Amino acid sequence: MYQVVFVDDEAFVLEDLKRAIDWFGFNMEIALSSTDPSEVLDYMREHPVHLILTDISMPQMMGTELIREARKLNPSVSILVLSAYDTFDYVRSAMRGGAENYLLKPLDPDELSESISTIVRHLEDRNKISRNFGPSMLTFRSSFVESWCKGSLSEDELIARASMLGVNLQLDNYTVVLFSVADEYSDKMPLLFDTVLSAFVGTYICHFYFESPSQFICILSSPESFNIFRFQNEAERLRPLVDFPFFVSAGTTEDNYADVCSSYHAVKKFLLLRYSPITFLNCRYLLFPLHRQQVIEQNFQETEEEAYLADIRKILEPLAPERRISLHLAVINWGISQVEGFLSAEKLPPLFSGYQGDDTDTDRILAGIRCLFRSVREIPNTREVPQGAAQQYVRMIMDEVHNFSNKDVSLKTLAARLNMHPSYLGSIFHQQTGYYFNDYLNEERLKYAARLMENSNIRLKDIADMTGFSSQTYFNRQFKKRFNASPNAYRRELKLKGRDSL
Repeated sequence: MYQVVFVDDEAFVLEDLKRAIDWFGFNMEIALSSTDPSEVLDYMREHPVHLILTDISMPQMMGTELIREARKLNPSVSILVLSAYDTFDYVRSAMRGGAENYLLKPLDPDELSESISTIVRHLEDRNKISRNFGPSMLTFRSSFVESWCKGSLSEDELIARASMLGVNLQLDNYTVVLFSVADEYSDKMPLLFDTVLSAFVGTYICHFYFESPSQFICILSSPESFNIFRFQNEAERLRPLVDFPFFVSAGTTEDNYADVCSSYHAVKKFLLLRYSPITFLNCRYLLFPLHRQQVIEQNFQETEEEAYLADIRKILEPLAPERRISLHLAVINWGISQVEGFLSAEKLPPLFSGYQGDDTDTDRILAGIRCLFRSVREIPNTREVPQGAAQQYVRMIMDEVHNFSNKDVSLKTLAARLNMHPSYLGSIFHQQTGYYFNDYLNEERLKYAARLMENSNIRLKDIADMTGFSSQTYFNRQFKKRFNASPNAYRRELKLKGRDSL
């Protein structure tokens, strides 16, 4: 039977709860009834608890604090909040803490029964998953977290799966963080994962999945507001605990579960900086307004060197010193992204040679960008392009992706042409570029769509078709995820801003 705990500072409320409904009929047993929240927490340390019914306002401990502490002891425990106060702040605090519902006193037995019935269904769903999948439960959770990050679930699917897994979607902060090591240390990733887990579970609400043998992603939420500087200090304190270097990249902090994919895309956008001397990256500082981003992300092969440097200077000079460093990194990341398919991982670090850490001098930054610009332009024309089948496959895939009119391009069709298994071709592509094929396909199509919007008045419906998207609805959704603006809003901003606004 499911174990239920009641806590309220008024004893008569506890007695009313016992008699309010037929608990046994819901397959529930009242394990503890107490006026002291501390007693509940002590009980939870020794016994399984599936559901807590708690008052929101108690003299010994507020219900919100009890919820927070109970979640640390058992992240999947269900919580139902009771209160005599119909106050928005109380309701919001309880729901963000992870409460399943908020009921007003005096209790209506029908409302209580309806809430308990919903909670029981959730508990049964979790048990069914556990029985059916057993050890695969961790894989199921990892798959959910990955889908959440990548925005591949509909809102209804996301809510349903989160409910099954006991994942709280009512928190007010979500930050995607990537931990990465060089391939030579990939066998030590379990040690890094265990170290991170030990340090952060209890301090943060954490959800993890491994993106590759050398990278794992986590979604972190703080019971209070997420402080990036505190988190950076906490991450730095982990370094003496392991005997190998690792890279940490924190995405944007979002206040809604539906925007987690924006934080994830920020991390992925600057993933190439893991090859730089930097060990901790705050991606938020590398994101610039759309009109400036358009200047940064010009194709080096199609742009005149002096014109590009002049554009970058216009952005650099008015910036605060620390933002100049961020702009320099954003340009380096963009430049290297244009040639990563031509170079193996060990040949990427030299492209960071123009980056001088905390140097904020405009002329020296521009000199470094000039060196990068020239290197990037020369790489495709030299014989230093890695030879071998893997690089040829990558080049072929990239060429096909850039044939944007081909809506049928996929790993399956490309693999068939090469007489290979799609999953094997996909693994080669990911190993060589750091991208999953579908992520790269969408990224390139969306960047091409953005260029078309900037340089033409083509209808959005036609742009969606020209860039290879199967429908305008899907195009609109993917575009908004990538650029944090709908296609219409993006085009309006381009018209309003323009180059003259720099």
